Amino acid sequence: MRKVTLVVFEGGRPLSEAEDLVVSVRKAVVLDNLNKFTGLPELDRVLLYTTYEDLASKAARIGTKIEVELVPARGQFRFGEHIVKVVKEHALEAVLYMGGASGSLLAAGEVAAVARGLAAADALVVANNVFSSDIVGFTPAAAVLGLSGDLLASDNALAMSLARVLPVASMDETVGALFDVDTPTDVMVLGLHPDVGPCARAAIGNLDLEPAWGRLLQARDTLSSYLSEIALIGRVNPSAVGYVNRHLKCRTRVFSEERGMKALGRQHRKEVVSLIGCLIEQVGFAAFVTALGKVADAAFMDSRVLFQHLGLMLSARDRFSSDLMRPADIQNRVARDFTRSVLDAAIPVVLGGHCLVSGGLRALVDSAVRRQKTGNGLVLRQDSLL
Repeated sequence: MRKVTLVVFEGGRPLSEAEDLVVSVRKAVVLDNLNKFTGLPELDRVLLYTTYEDLASKAARIGTKIEVELVPARGQFRFGEHIVKVVKEHALEAVLYMGGASGSLLAAGEVAAVARGLAAADALVVANNVFSSDIVGFTPAAAVLGLSGDLLASDNALAMSLARVLPVASMDETVGALFDVDTPTDVMVLGLHPDVGPCARAAIGNLDLEPAWGRLLQARDTLSSYLSEIALIGRVNPSAVGYVNRHLKCRTRVFSEERGMKALGRQHRKEVVSLIGCLIEQVGFAAFVTALGKVADAAFMDSRVLFQHLGLMLSARDRFSSDLMRPADIQNRVARDFTRSVLDAAIPVVLGGHCLVSGGLRALVDSAVRRQKTGNGLVLRQDSLL
């Protein structure tokens, strides 16, 4: 039986208010996860690597099993080099890696089950999404040492890279396994879920998320309305659509494209092509939004595919400001015009990244169903987020 070590990376250099908003919640998610998972007997050690001094200080006080290393926030972070260094320096036997944004809704029992599987296996890689991973378990840990840096450009490619040398298994497709917090929209979705952790709940309660928050509430309510028409656009996960169909009685209009665009290197090579993008180039943003309102009562759109198709090399500030529906804060003119058109839409349109139309969609469905069953309303009152 190999000893399993939980390794968590969380860091960055936020350069705008919109980025700070997301980072504040990501830090809280890490603390919630450390509180949930540190006491599991299936985990031998917990290693946290972070660029944030405040997170490092708070994490170090959670328990003796946690080892914290403060990483300088300078230069470009090279994921592959760091994960290899961690495995070498600590002579790790089996690793359960989590990006700091992942696992906010993951149950302790799910982590324990993965750890038991890694401890018992001769060779295995298990991930929440093999094609775009942020939770990856692998044994033996030394398997990562033989991979080239190109294959380990980011944690999204970790599982796919390890699959070259190890047998592959997938985690159960639960809300907890597939939901992470990368964007302001993910923050809002987390705030609506009854299982949001106490640290994240407190962090979200201090944020100003308007006007996007109001539109998310409208879209969530429309999603749970009988025979409503819901448009899903972007890197839509087919299993997420199945989850909607199993639990709600709405009708879905789905356009899924460019799944795996980051993990497959298509974004880096500027090969992303979107049929929705081609349509917008023909008719313009306003006409597209008008047409969307004719076929749907609400829409959830992974805008990153469109941005890549249009060749927009947007900063995190611009992407996040678009998610927040704040065109005045967007520096790129094209992204600003797009966001303004969406803001003026006759129907609620929610913008976000990949998680919105994958794990985020599942989380929204789950929170809507549980809200209907209990009649308790929102986990957080609307005024608590203003």
